Amino acid sequence: VPAPALHVTGTVDVDGAVTSIDGLGAAARIYGHGNAKRWGWLHADLGDGDVIEVVSAVSTRPGLRALPPLTFLKLRLDGEDLPAVPLAAFGLKSRLGAPTWTIHGRVRGTTADLRVDLPADRCVSIPYVDPDGATATCTNTERANLDLRITRRDGTERRWRLTGTAHAEVGTRP
Repeated sequence: VPAPALHVTGTVDVDGAVTSIDGLGAAARIYGHGNAKRWGWLHADLGDGDVIEVVSAVSTRPGLRALPPLTFLKLRLDGEDLPAVPLAAFGLKSRLGAPTWTIHGRVRGTTADLRVDLPADRCVSIPYVDPDGATATCTNTERANLDLRITRRDGTERRWRLTGTAHAEVGTRP
């Protein structure tokens, strides 16, 4: 996530309907080799400039699809990016699902516990077909709930509870 919290200004023109934008936004990109078999994605503004970004996915590649989800976690706390270089966090265990998915584990001395809830009345579930003919369903909401606890090596702990302000999705393939 090159810019998890940035100021965005400008206009968007869709068929002549122009909308001005001036506020907080984000820029993110998921790079990979094709689409995942199962995935979860979360972006949340934790307040005071703190943000979290999580991508957890299972590959569609033979052999790799039998492995548990590989999770990438990025936090910006007090202006510091943790970890400094985005990498797969092999110490994190993700249980993907809807309406709830969880992550627990340790990365470089920091323990993370997340619970993401996607309430059905705040979600849209869209089945689609990839260009290669594979089908998938993506359940997405701009109003997910997040319970997050971060415990540092020195024992300091921070907690957040977001109700209806996290952006999350879960995707599945048959």
